[in-house]
Amino acid sequence: MRSRPVIAAVLIVACARTPAPVTAPAPAPGPKPVATKALALPAIPVVDGPLAIHVVYPQAGQTITSRDSNFIFGSIGSGKASLLINGHPARVYPNGAFIAFIPNPPASSPRYELVAQRGGESVRVTHSINFPAARPLAPTPAPAPTPPAAARPAARASSRADTLDALTSRLERRMDSLHATLMRDEPIGWVRLGTANAAADTDRVVIARPVPGGTYKWFFLPGTVVPLVSRGEGFARVRLDRNLDVYVDTLDAAYVSPTLAPERSTTTMRLVPNADGTDLVIPVGERPPYFVEETDHSIVLTLYGVRANTDLINYASADSLVRTVEWEQLSAERARVTVNLRAAPYGYLVLWERSSLVLKLRAHPHIDAASPLRGLTIAVDPGHPPVGATGPTGLWEPQATLPIGMRLKTILEARGARVVMTRTTPDPVALGDRPIIARRANVNAFVSIHLNALPDGVNPFVAPGTGTYFFRSHSEPLARAVQRGMVSQMVLQDLGVNYDNLAVVRATWYPAVLCEGAFLMMPDQEFALRTPEFQERYARGIADGLENYFRSLGAR
Repeated sequence: MRSRPVIAAVLIVACARTPAPVTAPAPAPGPKPVATKALALPAIPVVDGPLAIHVVYPQAGQTITSRDSNFIFGSIGSGKASLLINGHPARVYPNGAFIAFIPNPPASSPRYELVAQRGGESVRVTHSINFPAARPLAPTPAPAPTPPAAARPAARASSRADTLDALTSRLERRMDSLHATLMRDEPIGWVRLGTANAAADTDRVVIARPVPGGTYKWFFLPGTVVPLVSRGEGFARVRLDRNLDVYVDTLDAAYVSPTLAPERSTTTMRLVPNADGTDLVIPVGERPPYFVEETDHSIVLTLYGVRANTDLINYASADSLVRTVEWEQLSAERARVTVNLRAAPYGYLVLWERSSLVLKLRAHPHIDAASPLRGLTIAVDPGHPPVGATGPTGLWEPQATLPIGMRLKTILEARGARVVMTRTTPDPVALGDRPIIARRANVNAFVSIHLNALPDGVNPFVAPGTGTYFFRSHSEPLARAVQRGMVSQMVLQDLGVNYDNLAVVRATWYPAVLCEGAFLMMPDQEFALRTPEFQERYARGIADGLENYFRSLGAR
């Protein structure tokens, strides 16, 4: 399952999200997949042990959040037995695993009655759950009394002019109210983002969000000074410029002064080629808040609280990466620098060095057409622990992703790549450490291996298949290639590629994707994931995708 900054209370769907095969863009035409008619999930052997009902999800006493129906799964010990849950038949697989999607029990009696039968033998279990506490309804205000006819103003004929006058008046009142609100929200001082020690850590960033507790959107250098507008419960509202406020964790906002106003103004820029690509050096005085966007052939850097005053841009005589650099002042406090590239972006990094903002632009690696992975470094990240999904017979996600990752390592090395593993043992590795391991190894691509589950209320029989996730635009081609490779090898439903704000794919220095190759909650797929055959197919699908991606990169 995909890991997120906040772990939900639900045990197995803490980081899962409903697949989006309809809204995901269709994969671009690629290499013709290998013939797959002979491929199928490994056959599940028949298990006929003692009847013993074990519910994996939902756990006893767990609060489920579905509106009217939900899934329940686990095992009963025998594939030759039948199972009823609150009178509804559940599908039992040959190894005794089961899964059902049935109506929720009534709120007055939140429990499942499970009855397993085999011949004349019967076993019954009562499994209690909880529902969220009902929110009290707000009282409905009484309607205002209607004045008597004599007190009401006489109606006048409606006209288009009257309607426009009324709309204009309402708009003016709303604008006046908005202006008054902004005037009340003047900054109350200045804060420094991050800590002094973190300012020297090139892998440390400060996260900013559009709303408190919202998604990650801005990533600032530690030591950046910004105006503080207000403090709330766990979040500080800070101002990037007059038109944009964002929210950071209060622990990342250290108060420094009531009046400090850093001077930020760009001067002469220069481009410095190096072994990895080209650095754009922008002298600006103090660390600015910034935002990076990618287009097909450019990197666009927005600088907040900055005056652009660049007269000279120094280009290197031999630079195969950057074509031109342009700048413009968008407003009194916002500047934009556009770096036009000769090819699509491959990776970038923002650093602060000697009073300059440095945008490190990464060039495409040299690709051997006969062996596209030869000489490249690939990071393989077996997802979890901590946490992770659990299947009906108890297979835990980290137990399955590790052998798949180790098999992928073997395949990639056989094709000429150097492989960096984020973990090789069952021991947990912190989520934030995984992309740092990859960046410090200067990898050419990052692949995180996961297994999927669904949130409450989604029918698991509709779309249990294969999906791939990316965050940065330059990772999208890799996501499509890996998705094609996995689908051709595992022959599960193609759930497409998805943009998602996930921790391990936010890195900018290399293309990064997260694979949800199969659904661990489905009994047939859980069993397949226990077999070396299917682990090999999952790994080979990723390897094929990586190889096809770098082959296409070399052909550009």
